[in-house]
Amino acid sequence: MTTALLQVRDLKVHFRPPRRGFGRPAPAIRAVDGVSFDVEPGQTLGLVGESGCGKSTTARAILNLTGAAYREGEVYLDGERIDELGEAAMWKHRAKVQMVFQDPFASLNPRMTVGKIIREPMRNFSVHGSSEDQRLEVIRLMELVGINPRYINRYPHEFSGGQRQRIGIARALAVNPKLIVCDEAVSALDVSIQAQVINLLMDLQQKLGVAYVFISHDLAVVRHIAHRVGVMYLGRIVELADSNELYKSPRHPYTRALLSAAPVPDPDQNVSQNRVKLEGEVPSPDIEYAGCPFAERCPDVLSHCRTTPPQLSEEEHRVACLLYEEP
Repeated sequence: MTTALLQVRDLKVHFRPPRRGFGRPAPAIRAVDGVSFDVEPGQTLGLVGESGCGKSTTARAILNLTGAAYREGEVYLDGERIDELGEAAMWKHRAKVQMVFQDPFASLNPRMTVGKIIREPMRNFSVHGSSEDQRLEVIRLMELVGINPRYINRYPHEFSGGQRQRIGIARALAVNPKLIVCDEAVSALDVSIQAQVINLLMDLQQKLGVAYVFISHDLAVVRHIAHRVGVMYLGRIVELADSNELYKSPRHPYTRALLSAAPVPDPDQNVSQNRVKLEGEVPSPDIEYAGCPFAERCPDVLSHCRTTPPQLSEEEHRVACLLYEEP
């Protein structure tokens, strides 16, 4: 049995809005409210859910990038606990985990050439030897991600969106990380370019053995790349399972609703009979619920769902739903 590369235990991230005047302080925003999962070496964990469910905040919390937010829980990277580390102590762990951001243009310095952008992490972490060795490594990485090395002195605005995202991936690989967090890394790209970038990430995983935490709202993309999938709702994981198992036999009502809402490529296929319709809006994250936060929208709600909080089960296909708990 392998030891997980990344272990997240009961992670909570709450933001306290600034107090205005002499009134009562505003309630905390529970962006992440008790998330737990593991990522095995060389594997991909997909995190899916509606906008505002806490996916990106979870990613930033893993990298200690949540600033002054109130935090609880434990995060272990390569067997070492990192959630309590200050910036100086965290520095030596930064090379182990890198990030690919959503917007491939905003995440690249427009004043730097592609060569300097990819080379900068090498200088920061003093890897790959001399300046000449680093230059050769930049060329190798550009070839690895499908960018012609003769463009090494070009600037980000001279590339297409897909090419810029490849540059961002090359930058993330520059320090030989064990884990890369991809935060909506393909959502800003055209569909055809999305497929190319996803295939690139999968090829790199096979060649380099790097692990991914892949965040997306696109269920089809996550199904293609992820080994395990966690479904998030209002800052919590409501279902966590092997990718094939989750898509084949979703157990949580919210997961079934998400899957039923995904577009079907066959126009002749009638999916309306299997469509799970959710009523109402996503509840506010500043409310502490006595029971299940999904109860007001759930088509299978039970009488005690509003008073009893569900717990994520311990089986291989984990689900947080009172429908599967013993009465």
